[in-house]
Amino acid sequence: MITIDLSGPFVTYSILAALGILGWVWGFRYIVSLGLLTTIAYLVSVQGGNFIVDLINRTYSNLPRLAVFLTGGSTADVAPLGPIIPENLEAPLLLRVLLFIALVAIGIGYSFPWKGKPLGGWGGKRPLRILGALTGLYTAVLLTSAVSIFWREFAPTVEVSPTLATALNSLPTWTSIIPSTITAFVITLLIVTVIRFNRIWAVDSGGSGGSGGGQKK
Repeated sequence: MITIDLSGPFVTYSILAALGILGWVWGFRYIVSLGLLTTIAYLVSVQGGNFIVDLINRTYSNLPRLAVFLTGGSTADVAPLGPIIPENLEAPLLLRVLLFIALVAIGIGYSFPWKGKPLGGWGGKRPLRILGALTGLYTAVLLTSAVSIFWREFAPTVEVSPTLATALNSLPTWTSIIPSTITAFVITLLIVTVIRFNRIWAVDSGGSGGSGGGQKK
């Protein structure tokens, strides 16, 4: 009988392995969108705290004053609206989670700016596959950190099964290495853009990812 200890690093290593393999199979061009959108989602929803919530509330509250200002009236006599997002624990956190999920979903659904299909298979186009695997690992680190941080904020207000709670508690936040990994990812994108600028908009032929050495007829 095989016993899996969910309190250990099994879940974390599984996420890292899954996205690393996905990056190898997809290739760099078709997973870089996921890495980029996950980075934006992490900075806005996780590292930014309630910044986006405060921004939305301030914008909504000042709409009456903006309307009066545009019509030439006096803003001093206009009372602001109350916050559209309640200032409690659950609502701002839920918005951050939903925004994070939405941005990551965009990264999964759109492989911009390239068209076509991921590489597929295991062989061929090795540089793209290596960069893809590294981007997959990077994305896994951000996703794991985000889930861990969100869970620690949600834990006091929600009840889940003991098994799920054990798995979520096992995830590391990696807050000490996240800034370095994001910086490394951005630098990598800049270097790839500079080196391959003449090919940056080229479309991959895709395919099943064979050895890359077709026979001549």
